Amino acid sequence: MRQKLLFILLITVFLMAGCGSQKTVIRKYYTLEQPDTVRTPFVKDTILFNARCEVEDVVVYPAYATRKIVFRDDSHQIRYFEEHEWAVQPKDILTPIIIDFMTSKNLFLKVSDRFWKHTPQYRIQTTIYRIEVAPAENKKKFTAHLEVRFELTNAQSEETIISHFANRQSQLEKGDLNLMAASISDLFYEELNNFSLKIKDKLSNREAGD
Repeated sequence: MRQKLLFILLITVFLMAGCGSQKTVIRKYYTLEQPDTVRTPFVKDTILFNARCEVEDVVVYPAYATRKIVFRDDSHQIRYFEEHEWAVQPKDILTPIIIDFMTSKNLFLKVSDRFWKHTPQYRIQTTIYRIEVAPAENKKKFTAHLEVRFELTNAQSEETIISHFANRQSQLEKGDLNLMAASISDLFYEELNNFSLKIKDKLSNREAGD
């Protein structure tokens, strides 16, 4: 009982830190940004695969398809912060982030969300299942939680070439939504980088097989 009361108190403190003063309401916005450590290309001054890749719009599950930041109270219970939001809806910012990242890796001849004069050989599809703050297992701290799937498909046959799924959590040092946004960014880019490594290896093996 004492542990449950302590957990309720911790949640209250965290939400109060997120909601700020009741007297002076200042809305705060949080961004998802690319860490500098992931910008290194696989090869310099050239590209690995002479192919175009289209990045489809990121799909975010409905409960998270909002600028409201989600706090998960329990297995099937969530709430939204009132005065703290994403600066841009995740689905709107993550698509250009993927394009920029894949372009910086020099994997393909061209990476874009639309091709007008050329037909792409590959497509990248991304689904966000969860993007939220959640209690840690010990229920004494909080975690940034990201559940995501990346897929590379053949644009003509729609065959799935690579499917990369990740369900990641990162414990926050303190109840700070800025730390949460930074942690979500790190988790997303770590998994995007893992996905890009799988693309590099799979397509290299395919070309070697040809």
